[in-house]
Amino acid sequence: MSDNFNRVMFKEQAKNVLRHNYWIPFLVCLIASVFGVFGGGAGGSAGGGGGSAGNSYSESTSGSEMDWNFILIMIAIVLIVTLVLFAIGMAVTCFLTNPVLVGMNRYFMKHRKMDDTSSVGDLFSVFRKNQYMDAVKTMFLYRIKIFLWSLLFIIPGIIKSYEYYFVPYIMAENPNIDSKRAFEISKFMTDGHKFDIWVVGLSFLGWTLLGILCCGIGTYFLLPYMQATYAEMYAERREYAIGQGFTSASELTGF
Repeated sequence: MSDNFNRVMFKEQAKNVLRHNYWIPFLVCLIASVFGVFGGGAGGSAGGGGGSAGNSYSESTSGSEMDWNFILIMIAIVLIVTLVLFAIGMAVTCFLTNPVLVGMNRYFMKHRKMDDTSSVGDLFSVFRKNQYMDAVKTMFLYRIKIFLWSLLFIIPGIIKSYEYYFVPYIMAENPNIDSKRAFEISKFMTDGHKFDIWVVGLSFLGWTLLGILCCGIGTYFLLPYMQATYAEMYAERREYAIGQGFTSASELTGF
């Protein structure tokens, strides 16, 4: 099968799909955003400090020691709170956000067929006993690999994020696939097209900026279009990988 990566075609196909049904995909994206699929953040603040002055050297020294003890205690508290929040964030991402992300990808891959077999329930379809832990494991590896590569001056992490771009889609199609194999298939699918995939995302920049200008609300209306486009992109890469014999219907079992 020939390589047919065409950004314009992906977007046109996505528009056709959304003309058939837009508001359910909008609702799916809205619910997914509540679960942190499209990013989120948390912040905190810390402060403190004080000093005292005495009339003698000993009083000044004692006050200085107390100040340093207070500062060290505050630093320890801030570090502990930060670690606890990080651990909670990681747990939420691994056990809730990632499975919902996989479920959202499954929804959009089913929705592109325009046969009404997709539903909002697809968002939580991975939470089945025989799929959940496999999806959690592979998606954890997906996140941690990109994070570790990002420690090497950021650029390697960006490259790997595009190399592993289709792992969440592969997991949506077959949550029980071996983790190593999922990364191999994604690597094959993205080989020679990492920049093209980046351009597809970049092509939404104008609409994203316009959505932000509309008090940020406008970006939510853009999400179904973006996700439908990415689904078309995966569909083309999937067919290419199968056509080249790198994978088969026994691994990518369909939607």
